[in-house]
Amino acid sequence: MTNAERFHFNDFTRENYSRLLSLAKAQYRFRLFHDWQPSERFVLWRHDVDFSPQAAVRLAEREAAAGVVATYFVWLHSDFYNALERDVTDCIRAIASLGHDVGLHFDAEYAGVTTAAGLAAALPGEQRILEGVAQRDVRVFSFHNPTAATRELGAREYAGLLNAAADVYYSDIAFCSDSNGYWRDRRLEDVLVAATDERLQVLTHPEMWQDAPMSPRQRVERCIDGRAQRTRERYERLLRVNGRNDIGVD
Repeated sequence: MTNAERFHFNDFTRENYSRLLSLAKAQYRFRLFHDWQPSERFVLWRHDVDFSPQAAVRLAEREAAAGVVATYFVWLHSDFYNALERDVTDCIRAIASLGHDVGLHFDAEYAGVTTAAGLAAALPGEQRILEGVAQRDVRVFSFHNPTAATRELGAREYAGLLNAAADVYYSDIAFCSDSNGYWRDRRLEDVLVAATDERLQVLTHPEMWQDAPMSPRQRVERCIDGRAQRTRERYERLLRVNGRNDIGVD
């Protein structure tokens, strides 16, 4: 069996993504983290935007076309994008304008957070930054790369922000994730076709969904190359606008 077959590379296309949305919509009511009820049959559709806000917009548009909502968690300390850059800010605001929720993807390792008190102290500052970028209220956060310490932080809320990693989301709500570009425990299509879970949380990473099938490594390489190309284009535009020479080695 090839890696493409074993890890379902064909699943991770944007066309198939729309098909999966249709399967989910037929079985579940799409909810946000602040408005679900235990008595409902619902899905919390969530994205951790680790590498590519541009890819996130592509999925947000498909969700809006399907008439569903999702929560996009933005990471302020990503090595792959800067939320304060003009084009990235535009992406975040575009996602919000489509009716989706914007949450904070909180990097506890960056903040040195290992306790509930530390978390409550660190969240508000990042919340304010993201609210300024998104021009929306930020009501929920998720942990980036959860650690043993953050797994102990299972309360429903910290510093007024809902915790997407609260114990309730794993004890009472089923979970399906594409972390690192493959299905970690269960394949999403199998979960949606069976539809045996009354309540479901789906975590996807937008950069892992591309127009054509490719390996997870290739998907990440696209993000790296795209980031480099955008940086190069901005530099070259700066030279042109200011009438400066682009001087190479020769």
